[in-house]
Amino acid sequence: MSAAKKPPAYQTLPTDAPIWVSEPFRVFFPLGIAAAVFGLVLWPLFYAGWWASYPAIQHPRLLIFGFGMAFIFGFLGTAWPRFLEAEALRPWELVGLVIAWLAAQAAYLLNQIRTGDLIAGVACLLLLTILGRRLFGRENRDLPPPGFALAFVSVMMTTVVLLIWAAGKGEASVPTHLFTHVVAYQGFLLFPILGVGSYLFGRFFQVPGKRPPAKPPYRAAAVWGSAAVMLISFAFESFGWIRTGNGLRLMGFAIWALGAIPGIWKLPAPNTRAWALRIGLCMLPVGFLCRLLWPNQLFVFGFEHLLFLGAFSLVMLLTADRVILGHCDDPKAIPPKSKHWRWMLWLILLAAATRATADLVPSTRTSHHIYAALTLCAVLIIWLAHHGRRLRRQPPEES
Repeated sequence: MSAAKKPPAYQTLPTDAPIWVSEPFRVFFPLGIAAAVFGLVLWPLFYAGWWASYPAIQHPRLLIFGFGMAFIFGFLGTAWPRFLEAEALRPWELVGLVIAWLAAQAAYLLNQIRTGDLIAGVACLLLLTILGRRLFGRENRDLPPPGFALAFVSVMMTTVVLLIWAAGKGEASVPTHLFTHVVAYQGFLLFPILGVGSYLFGRFFQVPGKRPPAKPPYRAAAVWGSAAVMLISFAFESFGWIRTGNGLRLMGFAIWALGAIPGIWKLPAPNTRAWALRIGLCMLPVGFLCRLLWPNQLFVFGFEHLLFLGAFSLVMLLTADRVILGHCDDPKAIPPKSKHWRWMLWLILLAAATRATADLVPSTRTSHHIYAALTLCAVLIIWLAHHGRRLRRQPPEES
């Protein structure tokens, strides 16, 4: 392993792979948007009588292991080889990932949940093999940033959970059921955000022509420390201690926010995206705090959507936006103010608030389900339309 500390060149070894293979986000980001839209419209279709099965399980599977998994696959499949200066993905590797991902989504839509979990677990295992091959299969290798390693570990944990579910062992006990669900539903998205965000989010606040904020001296310790606290909080919640679990999650967020990305709370937001990112990150402690103050199971389930919609979806879309601008455009040429992101931000917050309160007033539950689903669908379609041309564009020469 190289002992020298040097910034990554962020480039892969010379390869003849087409651009859509070497940059898998060009394939997986649109696929993730499609999975999310399918998962969301199940609710309006069900209430209209056009979808036979109640989508309480299909909906989160398609959103987390469709939308979320596609964005994680696209990001790691693109960035991981570049940080290691290793070989980009080969066509058969990307095609294998896409086929496995598509098969899992088809199984979920057909209500074959355990089959979908098995295939999704295999897809995660294939991604881990592809990434591990580039880490351990070459000499003089450098480790990726700690945050990327945390994302790798998150995929490993989710792989184990999916295979446990596929084997029918997830219901062995109430704590087992709750722990596996919180690890796979929250942890699968939360840990990559904490990990990758520790490296990437400061760049949202960088002003062109000025030096970037200094690297926090204890960033790695903050990333892994916050992840450990979060994992412990999952264990507490699985035994019914909802307040303790979410209190620990607040502590874990504070460790990460102050130790891994302290600069973004001090600097003024130089553009709309930075402002939106700060709001999305603030929705994480808001969701944890609401679940701590109102631990009633009905409230907890509703407030969980503050995390999924207001925090996870918003931050994931902003991160993917940053990836696309960096690979397919010149970020310095992007105007600081964005009407698209203003609209998308407020629509996401509206969808989060609408869905979070749906279970609190039974008379409005159905209408709020429908409004929240359609609102988020509109956001996703706007986002994809905004980046459609960029995804087909060759990277700038300077990149």
